[in-house]
Amino acid sequence: MSPSLIALGWVMLAMALDVVANVMLKYSQGFRRRAPALASLVCVLLAFTALAQAVRHLDLAVAYALWGGFGILATLTADAILFKQGLGIRGLLGIAVLMSGLILLKFG
Repeated sequence: MSPSLIALGWVMLAMALDVVANVMLKYSQGFRRRAPALASLVCVLLAFTALAQAVRHLDLAVAYALWGGFGILATLTADAILFKQGLGIRGLLGIAVLMSGLILLKFG
């Protein structure tokens, strides 16, 4: 398996951990509930550890943009499913611009 493919796997893991961290942050009710708050912090630490592995074989800008951009999209999806919250048309347009930028960054 190529190093860049492995690095993308690390980015995907970092993204998944980031989404779990964000959901746990919501469940922690502003760090009032300790178990979800601790889970959120651990997931963030693990997400940065996975991102550190990814940047061994990917440019930092590309890895970070993929992690952040797709993490935002996945968090938005989790937010809509779990908490019945969503974005209006302007927010969705902003997400489309973000995704376009990620595609240009990766393949441009």
